[in-house]
Amino acid sequence: MKTASEAPISSAIVEQASHWLMLQWSGELDNERQRHFVEWRAADPEHERAWRRLEHLQSALSGVPADTALAVLCEQPDARRRQTLKLLGALLLVGGSGYLVHSKLPLREAMADLRSGTGERLQRTLPDGSRLSLNSGSAVDILFSASERRIRLIAGELLLDSARDAAQRPLIVDTAAGEIQALGTRFSVYQRDQNSQVELFEGELELRPRQARATRLHAGQARWFSATRFGDIAPANLNAIAWQDGRLIAERTALGAFVAELARHRPGMLRCDPSIAHLPLTGVFPLADTDRVLTALEHSLPVKVHRLTRLWTTISPA
Repeated sequence: MKTASEAPISSAIVEQASHWLMLQWSGELDNERQRHFVEWRAADPEHERAWRRLEHLQSALSGVPADTALAVLCEQPDARRRQTLKLLGALLLVGGSGYLVHSKLPLREAMADLRSGTGERLQRTLPDGSRLSLNSGSAVDILFSASERRIRLIAGELLLDSARDAAQRPLIVDTAAGEIQALGTRFSVYQRDQNSQVELFEGELELRPRQARATRLHAGQARWFSATRFGDIAPANLNAIAWQDGRLIAERTALGAFVAELARHRPGMLRCDPSIAHLPLTGVFPLADTDRVLTALEHSLPVKVHRLTRLWTTISPA
């Protein structure tokens, strides 16, 4: 059993502590900021616990006197320093298994440049003007350099409206299956285990599996690919990106597939009994209130929703 000092620290507090550490390393803790920092530490015992653990970690990881270690870290380029901060922040949360204790997230996802939680959707404008949206439970690294614009999809799903780049750097989405190079496009990528599902709505893409020949995808087409092979080309489905507007759309969709998609937006376990997984469902459902969606299923299909707890829900025959 963990003691209070060993218990996981919330990700929000870890982010705050890491921010103060960045200011300390960069020498930007002026008198006013120092006062706010002292107030922050005193405002909540969890703040002080996070800061103490962060101090302990940076000292333990350095292997040299703390002052020397901080001097070296301060001299690192901003990008390298941010990576170091992410590592220290993740170590505040991580257990011996390599997963975050409080959320069971893999360490790589926890350290991502941009990550959305369960039921959360994010939208960002990238430095080149491209618009990036993340679906629930997704994580990416943004790796822009002088020679290329690379987005690494670590988990989940993204929607990208690519912008023209004055420096004409290629825009590449990197997935477990391979690379996707955008050519003035609007497209989504969904990472499903080791397969990447691509829906192309505008422009053209080049799909480059890690161990197969590259091929082109044209506007209005969809295709999945793995590291070694491609699936069949199908029509792109605009309903697949309704999540960007906070909706989940079903058009005679099998209930089992619908529930699997809904589960991505709801904490805990959501299960559909296999005996009713084939039932067709049509409708437009709000992702902001998954309980309301479950109630709607009971009104429109011969099913019953059983809630053992808020985090354990089963849909079975009525």
